[in-house]
Amino acid sequence: MSDFKHALKGMMLAAFGFSLFSFGDTFIKFMADSNFTAIQTAFWVSFMGMIGYLSIAPEIGGLKQTFRTKKLRWHILRGLFSVCVFFMVINGFQKLGLALTYTLLFIGPFLATILSAVILKDKVGVHRWTSIIIGFIGILVVLRPGSAPIEFAALGMIVAAFFFACNSIIIRKIGNEDPIIAFAFYNTLISILVFGTLNIVQGGFERIPTISELTYFISVVFFHIGGTFAVTRAFSQTETALVAPFHYIQLLWGVLFGYIFFETTIDKWTAIGAGIIVSSGIYMIWREKVKNAEFNRGATAHGTID
Repeated sequence: MSDFKHALKGMMLAAFGFSLFSFGDTFIKFMADSNFTAIQTAFWVSFMGMIGYLSIAPEIGGLKQTFRTKKLRWHILRGLFSVCVFFMVINGFQKLGLALTYTLLFIGPFLATILSAVILKDKVGVHRWTSIIIGFIGILVVLRPGSAPIEFAALGMIVAAFFFACNSIIIRKIGNEDPIIAFAFYNTLISILVFGTLNIVQGGFERIPTISELTYFISVVFFHIGGTFAVTRAFSQTETALVAPFHYIQLLWGVLFGYIFFETTIDKWTAIGAGIIVSSGIYMIWREKVKNAEFNRGATAHGTID
């Protein structure tokens, strides 16, 4: 297979995988907009997700290796952060809609870069710092502090983006020793325990999904697992700089599905802010590709490149 066809296949896989995530998220919003609270929705998605992951575990390394992990504390911490992200995202879908939730969550990679510089001592050059600053300007454009009331759900998405960034650092700490199923298993297990406990306290189990409602939760799991496999495959066989920008296709789906299914639209300031965030994110990814190319040519003799 030629390099072009190989790259094209990876990009198509990425677009397909990230699209599947958006399809699953749409089903989450359907349930969150019905008679289910965010906590109830989170529990049933996690519960059905565990069934899904256990069913495919033999095909992706099995659970035996997962239980032998030497990074259990890191997995638990990542799971707790993921619980916060999951709750805030579902609450965002309810209160803000798909498009605005995605827009605010996309600040996560910028925060991850900052954390990697502070915690992991990664070198971050002027180009990526510029992308980060522009990205935060995009957030200010979306939120417009002082000119419009800032919703709690919007602030919650900023918190979710921060925890998302923390998780990216934890993944670096865990490394490649643990199988993919370990990341999904511990995340899902902790979600079940936390959201299950909260449901018991709040009497959430008085509302048990019907068979037809369960099909919605099953659909979420089906699309998210499919998305995980497609995106993982895309990143494993294609340059990150070529496939990572397709993450932003979720914003397009969010706008489209929000308009078609939920009769929601985004205002011009949200659109402008989203454009700024996406553009700065793509530029940061592109700079990573340029940096790696310059490294390969030995350009590091001239100092730090970014």
